[in-house]
Parts: sequence; structure tokens; C-alpha cells
Amino acid sequence: MARPVILVTGASGLLGPYLMDAASAVGQAVSLARGHADHRCDLCDADAVRRVIDAVRPDIVLHAAAMTDVDQCERNPGDADRANHMATANLADALAPDTFLVAYSTIAVYPDSPGPHVEGGEAPVNVYGTTKLAGEHAALRHERSVVLRTMLFGPSQVAQRMSFSDTIIKNLREGRPITLFSDVLFSPLHLQTLATITMKTVSAGLTGVYNVATRDGMSKAEFGFAIAAKFNLATDGITVDLSTSMPDRAPRATDTRLDAGQLEKALGCRMPTIAEEIARL
Repeated sequence: MARPVILVTGASGLLGPYLMDAASAVGQAVSLARGHADHRCDLCDADAVRRVIDAVRPDIVLHAAAMTDVDQCERNPGDADRANHMATANLADALAPDTFLVAYSTIAVYPDSPGPHVEGGEAPVNVYGTTKLAGEHAALRHERSVVLRTMLFGPSQVAQRMSFSDTIIKNLREGRPITLFSDVLFSPLHLQTLATITMKTVSAGLTGVYNVATRDGMSKAEFGFAIAAKFNLATDGITVDLSTSMPDRAPRATDTRLDAGQLEKALGCRMPTIAEEIARL
């Protein structure tokens, strides 16, 4: 049987290199990005998207391209809609009916209410979440599609791009001060874990919407101290504060923990704990 052709969008982002590695293990991985990649393409250009899809003829598309800076999205809602909604719509519309589409989404589609959040009840509080939710709807118009809502950390493989854990480690190693919030709760996965689960999801042929997260959650402050302990780093530079101390930021939910029980049941697997994911660093 021929190895599937797997197109990875956003290949130059944080998740992209991990997806390329995972895709290469099972098929022919093809990268797409605005910059250095097998194919350069502006996904906001519908004609350009169709040309790439016609040339690559992918069996599977892992769509990780997005505008993810929450504050930039709030300041530039038109750009955010083009990057997170229209780009996804262009991609979904260009695919052959039998192509499998994986679209990555975010905890920001949920309301500012107590978690862990389960699939359903979406009510984003900012432009980023609103445009990503619109992108989900566009992706799900394609019959063979799955949306994975998640949050990530782990070593960046891309120059000039740093994950949350990278930022914590760099600041603590260099003795620079860093402020971490005690009122923001989350349940993030290691980038490698998400790439692995992605391929399991594709293999199982899951469709619909799934949360992909650790089994438990903690505050971002607790997360920072746990990483410091992992690498034996001094914590003198950590200031613990509340997210409300930064009023100029775009609105954000504070409890962003996700319940991944639906995915565990669908795949017959156990999601890791945050401690297990930190141990992978």
C-alpha cells in the first residue's frame, strides 16, 4: 500500500516541525508555510491554495497555520479573521472529499467560566477565540475532518519562536525576572505528545471536535515552579501575580483547563498528567 501524502500547514511554527516528524514516520510529509517550506503559500489566497492542493494531492492535511498572538488578534480583527477563519475555509474548500483534515484549535473558544471545559458551550471572550471558532466551523464543513482543541509547551525547533516553557527556562537560566499568574489555570500538552496523538486520531478516523489536554491542571505559576524544579533553577526571579494586574491585555478566560475524557474514550487511551509531560522536557 502506498504511503499517504501528508501536507502540514504552518510548518515553520512551534508545532509544525513535530508534525513533520510524526507525519514522516507514516507517510510522505510535505511542508507548507509562508517562508521556507516545500510549498510557500498565503492561505488567505483561495486560488493559491487550490494550486498547492492540486499539485500535492494530499491524503491527509494537518492544518496548524494560525495567527495565535491574542493581543495582536484583538488589535487587528480583520487580519485575525483572514488567518484563522478564511484561510481554513479556503483550505477545506480546496480539498478532495476523501482527504482527511485535522484542524488545530484552542482553549480560547470556551467562555470565562470554571473548567475543566467539555466540548460544547463555546463562548469566546476575545477576537482570537472568535476567529478560531469560525475556523472550526469552516473545517467541519469538510466531511472528513476533526478539530483538536489544545494548548502546548515544549522545546521550540524554530529560530525566533519560543514556547511558554522555553520562556520560563530562558529567563530563569539568565537570571531575568518573570511574572507568572496564580489565577490562570491550564492543562497543556508537550508538543511531541500532540503530534503523536494527532497520528492516532488520523489512524482511528475520528471526526468532530475533541479536547486534547493533560488529565489534570495547574496554575501557570505552579507550572513555572515545577519547571524550575525539573532543571534545578533558582526561582528568585519569579513574581507571582494575578492576571488582572495587566489590564491592557486582550480579555482572556482564567480557567482554561480542558476535559479530554471524550478523546480518551474514542481512542481507548489515557492522557498524561502535567507532571509526566514536564518530565519529557
